[in-house]
Amino acid sequence: SLYYLCFAAYVVIVVLLWRLVHSPFGKVLSAIKQNDSRVAFLGYNVWLYKFLIFTLSCGISGLAGALFAMAQEGAYINIMSLQWSGIAILIVLIGGGFISFWGPVLGVVFYFLARDILGAYTETWLLWFGLIFVVMVMFKPEGLAGIWRDGRVLLGRKPAPQPDSSANPSIAGGD
Repeated sequence: SLYYLCFAAYVVIVVLLWRLVHSPFGKVLSAIKQNDSRVAFLGYNVWLYKFLIFTLSCGISGLAGALFAMAQEGAYINIMSLQWSGIAILIVLIGGGFISFWGPVLGVVFYFLARDILGAYTETWLLWFGLIFVVMVMFKPEGLAGIWRDGRVLLGRKPAPQPDSSANPSIAGGD
């Protein structure tokens, strides 16, 4: 059924993005995110890298939109309202999508759990979710991924190793 098609597309896209992020191409993109002038000085065509990743992003968004339209049995303009599209931004931010590959997934799980649990007790669940979001942004801007990372450190487990800037000076900008 359509559920299995969407799930298969999700798994394939996540695996491909995981491979992309951990490839040399992904390392250059990470360096561009930090300082695109330095990467250009090192001889990389920054515009081309930005163009390629934007094109990939558009393709993935188009696939997601096509699958969503198939699930809704039509394409409707009200889906693009701030209530729907603004929630997606909150999910990424609360999950810590800027510091972790899995941050947006944590954000989605948190959003649906908060919606279901808070929604069972009050009709103003979105207000409470907004308050949780504000507290998270003020006190833990790394989001849920940062809390997960800090919890692993407190329990004595090492977090995932950070890339060594001296390992590849041409990309990381080391001396």
